[in-house]
Amino acid sequence: MKTKACAKYLFDNHEHIFNLWEDRANNEVLAASKTPDLVVRDYLPHFMESLTEALDKYETTSDETQFADINFDPQYSHVHGRARAAVQYYDLRQVMREYAILRQVIREELKKNDLLCFTSLEIIDRFIESSSLEAGQLFVDSIKEVQDKLISVIAHDLRNPISVASSYIEVGEEGLMTAEKVFPAIKRSLAKALKLIGDLLDANQVKAGNGMTFRFERCDMVEEVTYACNEAKEVYANQVHFKSKIDSAVGIYDKSSVHRVLENLISNAIKYGGVDTAVNIAIDGNDNFVTISVHNTGSYIKQEEQASIFNFLSREDNAQSQQKEGWGLGLFLVKVVAAAHKGDAWVESSLESGTTFFIKLNRSAHKENTAFSNFL
Repeated sequence: MKTKACAKYLFDNHEHIFNLWEDRANNEVLAASKTPDLVVRDYLPHFMESLTEALDKYETTSDETQFADINFDPQYSHVHGRARAAVQYYDLRQVMREYAILRQVIREELKKNDLLCFTSLEIIDRFIESSSLEAGQLFVDSIKEVQDKLISVIAHDLRNPISVASSYIEVGEEGLMTAEKVFPAIKRSLAKALKLIGDLLDANQVKAGNGMTFRFERCDMVEEVTYACNEAKEVYANQVHFKSKIDSAVGIYDKSSVHRVLENLISNAIKYGGVDTAVNIAIDGNDNFVTISVHNTGSYIKQEEQASIFNFLSREDNAQSQQKEGWGLGLFLVKVVAAAHKGDAWVESSLESGTTFFIKLNRSAHKENTAFSNFL
């Protein structure tokens, strides 16, 4: 009846086993030592509960067919795999290594107390192998999801600066603008395109937690939004209007990502707004937050679709009915940038007043000259 004794020992000493595992994981798994908390520890009690139930159920035997009906719930392994994918330093090998260490700790403790037998070893191995495989698969799936999202978002954004450069080339060829004005504008747009291409190449090497890199520096967001609006006016002429309700908004921001957000919102407002109608950009704020809004008339988003429109690859009905590219990729980025600034993004829309997108940024969410990567 060693399996029942084994089950009782694991149940009575699970905290001791968890502590042994955690110490060894911190020493042997590089990523674990750099992780604020070992997410798998939250999963271990559920794993141990299922394991002890299985051990208590089976008598000591050498017949492997008796284990065919062992039920294994992969839910918590999935949680572990996805959670590990959100931690910067982990790779698949280290995720699997954590489970190998857990198996070693359990075996050593049972052997030390003369509780090992064929049945208990078989059940323990089956549970841990199943757990590690499920966690590993979710880890890989999560990393691929990050890569796919990042590549799609950057490819979507790449279209804007290339289109701007192409427009300036056409204007220059037709003699509608002097070379002194055309060439700097083309240079700015191509520089943005090259930056995005660099990000796209980096995306091929994206690992857990390295979804999108933000670099925070001190700047005046009123000046940054003014600059972005002036650039938009060069492309869209009189359709873009800007109003600042505050004199300045000095804070710590990633101005590059905010510029990308504004480019997306303005281009979407032009695309989905009424013909020859204005797009109004405004900035307001207080000592703690700054809020940027982009408004257009001529289209609206249904109330039931407003909550999900920031989801990845979301397409609202109006975009589909007009047979235009959906807003999902750009708006997904808006939400990510807002979250990185410890702020928020939302939309207000009605048939009468049109559509307004808001992005709220914390002016001091991070220290100056800091950088971090955010899991998308």
